[in-house]
Amino acid sequence: MMWQLSTKMHGTGNNFVIIDSRLADHINKDYKRIANDSNCDQVIVVTNSNVADCFMHIYNADGSKVETCGNAARCVGYLIMLEKGTEYATIELMHERILECFKAGNKSIKINMGKPSLKWYEIPLSTECDTLHLPIELGVLKDPVAVNIGNPHMIFFVDSIDKVPLLNLAPQLENHILFPKKTNVSIAQIDKSGEINLQVWERGTGITASCGSAACAAFVASVLRGYITAQQTSVNFLGGKLSIEWTDNVFMTGDVEFIQ
Repeated sequence: MMWQLSTKMHGTGNNFVIIDSRLADHINKDYKRIANDSNCDQVIVVTNSNVADCFMHIYNADGSKVETCGNAARCVGYLIMLEKGTEYATIELMHERILECFKAGNKSIKINMGKPSLKWYEIPLSTECDTLHLPIELGVLKDPVAVNIGNPHMIFFVDSIDKVPLLNLAPQLENHILFPKKTNVSIAQIDKSGEINLQVWERGTGITASCGSAACAAFVASVLRGYITAQQTSVNFLGGKLSIEWTDNVFMTGDVEFIQ
């Protein structure tokens, strides 16, 4: 039995409309309108895959298609596990990426996000430069790190995320000339405990209550900068908490929930 044709879920406050298009193609492909009408961050379209349990297409609130979404993958992975009656699922994304999902609790899903990409041409950037210290400065923000975890991220480290006008600065940073495919923009504050407080502007959507790939990218950037030495930490968002681990691959764990 398939889940509903259109299901609303969130992963730590990151809201999605998930459309099951495996049996029949859905009619309304105006994803910008669907997102606006449903007040969601992304529209997720699930189709069949020859190499995984399903293929996940991701559309931002502005209708643009993007490569990955960790929180949405946790939601889709949960639905697939319910459908199969298992505690494991695989999801195919663009560029032949396969994400592995594991049940970690009642509604807690752990996902293997793969290896982070750190070379300038892997981000990708428009010109060669040090991805640990990008030559970018705007207002109170400067010296960001670039990480690709399936999609491009720019992470700034700040003393207090509450004192940064991200809403005003992020649109210009998202469209910075150094990022030909645009970028997600994060501001990260590292607590004395080693946890990360994170606020994220997602390209094509805006500020969201949570962003799974940004949590992964921020932790990788924190370790590479030497700010965190542990292999695991918690990343705190307005919408909740994600647990991030990085040894070789990056793993993310967090809760999912249905939206009525």
